Amino acid sequence: MRVCLVMAGAFTFAAASAGAQPIVQVGFDASASMLTVQERADIGSHLVAAGRLWAVALGITRPVTIDVRVGIAPIATANGASVATAPVGVVAGRDTYEQGAAYELRTGVDVNGAQADAIVNIGLAYLRDELWFDPDPLARAAPVPADRTDAMSVFLHEWGHVLAYNGWSDPTSGAPPATYWSTFDRWMQPGTPTLFAGPASSLSWGSAPDLTTGNNKHWGNAGTTTVAVRAALPVAWRDGAPVPWKACELPPSRDAPPSGDAALRGAGGLIDELMNGVVFYRGTRYGLSALDRALLLDVGLLDERLFASGFDPG
Repeated sequence: MRVCLVMAGAFTFAAASAGAQPIVQVGFDASASMLTVQERADIGSHLVAAGRLWAVALGITRPVTIDVRVGIAPIATANGASVATAPVGVVAGRDTYEQGAAYELRTGVDVNGAQADAIVNIGLAYLRDELWFDPDPLARAAPVPADRTDAMSVFLHEWGHVLAYNGWSDPTSGAPPATYWSTFDRWMQPGTPTLFAGPASSLSWGSAPDLTTGNNKHWGNAGTTTVAVRAALPVAWRDGAPVPWKACELPPSRDAPPSGDAALRGAGGLIDELMNGVVFYRGTRYGLSALDRALLLDVGLLDERLFASGFDPG
């Protein structure tokens, strides 16, 4: 597979094989006007590379194009989401929705037409003072500086929200809306902490893994670290479907603790996961794990059986 960068402002990913392949294109909105050419190139190349790794994990060979729009926002770290959702059936009496970019990859149907399929927002200070951009984001061989956060890990995390880790359940309690939910919400067991009871994820982890209290589109909790609680926001609707929640902000960075320090890293190891909601350690690479792949099974992205005739809740 190859990465092709088109310096006119679009960044494109495609497979080099003769068969069908997904394409990721990255563009920048007006809020990113202050970025330098190099900053745009770094962001574009890393978002494209992160999209490639998720596409490989998904086994997607459909010739679709996913357009990602990047903005600069007044936030501490970064966030990302699909722009739209698609209905996939009724589960336990609730209308059930899939993230729009995932639906397009899976079916080839673009639910929001000419608009961007996904958005990624980055805080300017976080971009310039915290992130480290890998000279080869696909090889991931160069050492990550101990005082910087790996940008490739950050964009892999945001792709996770674009494709699967999103919904409208209450960020703290895990309680879903009364009449609808996402393919991610459907497996939540509300509580403190909320548990994710997807069968594949539970099997992979050994039990239902916990979700971050106050930021529960992520894995894990740690008593030594306080997580900023996300307030439940009013849900917007477009074309009869709820719009993805766009406040799943990446956790803050801190220096990595000594290797093997379980008290700092958190019980059970969930805060070492790419999609954890507690902390990103500087000098550390994060990647897709067995738990991420199990989650993809639970939300229907790796098993066409689940969608053979509508959404099968079994």
